[in-house]
Amino acid sequence: MRGKKTAWIICMAGLCLVLYTIVASRMDRMENVILGGVDGAFVNSDGVSFADLDAEATPEPTEDIWPKIDITMPQYYIVNNDNPASSAFAPDVEKIPTTNYMMFSVLAMPYLEDLIQAMEDAGFSVYIAGAYRSYSWQETLFNGKASQIAAGMGVYDYLDPKYQEAVDEARTITAFPGCSEHQLGLAVDLMDKPYDKLVYSNMNQDFFTYLDSICADYGFIKRYPTRKLLLTGWDEPWHYRYVGVEAAKFIMENGYCYEEFYAHYVPDFEY
Repeated sequence: MRGKKTAWIICMAGLCLVLYTIVASRMDRMENVILGGVDGAFVNSDGVSFADLDAEATPEPTEDIWPKIDITMPQYYIVNNDNPASSAFAPDVEKIPTTNYMMFSVLAMPYLEDLIQAMEDAGFSVYIAGAYRSYSWQETLFNGKASQIAAGMGVYDYLDPKYQEAVDEARTITAFPGCSEHQLGLAVDLMDKPYDKLVYSNMNQDFFTYLDSICADYGFIKRYPTRKLLLTGWDEPWHYRYVGVEAAKFIMENGYCYEEFYAHYVPDFEY
């Protein structure tokens, strides 16, 4: 009897060792799974996929392929939750001719006008849903959203501790003051027409397919593509950003988001 018990213990220990080896091996391979990146080389979704357990990171282009730019120039400024703009920051902007009140960077206006003209020449109507927003304008939008959420919770006093919950939720919907790229005056929300609800899959995909194919020729990038959500923090495929023709072509051709591009020139930048 004692011999059978000993054999059973040895057998179970062996099975545990085999199971541990399999799990450890899979965990080791999981570390190689990549989020975002160059189309075809990386997974197409920002969700982790372990379909290919032998996936390896694709090395970034060699140094001499990257554009030789001065990342400190205004057109390369980066603004996000971790890199807010000062409340005093105000770029030089002017009214976009095709709108009643939308403003855009004087530096990039000629390129925006040429992009819109190219879209119209191709048979598309272009609707500008958003452009420059000052810090105070963004503050008004954010506070309005936070108050709306708080009211839905039955909270009407901003001093109520529960109001902070509304603020936290608002930050996932509307950029916090200083954290909106629109404050740079270099970003526009482009669509083929006004939409009551911003659901990208319900929008004119022919419009965006063509826009994505030519935007870099005029210095613009698709700033917040869905597949880069985990890197940028936003899913806004209608949001385009001017960075100059050289940088835009490199970013769009290689499938980078702007955070990935910027990090190459600023080694201590984290995203």
